[in-house]
Amino acid sequence: MCVVEGDFHSPSMHQYFGVDDIRGLTDAVFESGPIRDFVQHLPGRKLSVLSAGSRCGEAQALWKSERLRSRIAELRAEFSYVLIDGPPVNLHIDATLLGQMADGVILILESNVTRRETARTVKENLAAANVKLLGAVLNNRTFSIPESLCRKL
Repeated sequence: MCVVEGDFHSPSMHQYFGVDDIRGLTDAVFESGPIRDFVQHLPGRKLSVLSAGSRCGEAQALWKSERLRSRIAELRAEFSYVLIDGPPVNLHIDATLLGQMADGVILILESNVTRRETARTVKENLAAANVKLLGAVLNNRTFSIPESLCRKL
């Protein structure tokens, strides 16, 4: 499995996994060589990471290039599963463009932050762009326990 940083606006996946962000997806698009040369394998795990890379400032040129689609296809051939972490769909068109290259999109909705109307609009925009919505995850949902039950615990 390979996890790919697709948020070129504020890349952070490399920090989460503790890998370098020197060579990543943006570098792979602008440079030659097999895609595996840009992927970092996590020791002791069956997980690899492709960070955003050092050329995020040139990311606008990525969307006009067929090379990004080609690199995503290489990843799909190299790994059984490719998970791309994209930017917020309601803020950046990049997420929709990445969704068009993928098998589908899973929306991550923040409880008590994401408004129902925003989620509906995002869903409609993805459908209009022919992006398959695979599902949604409601993040950070809290359930209050009534005091009478809490005393029994």
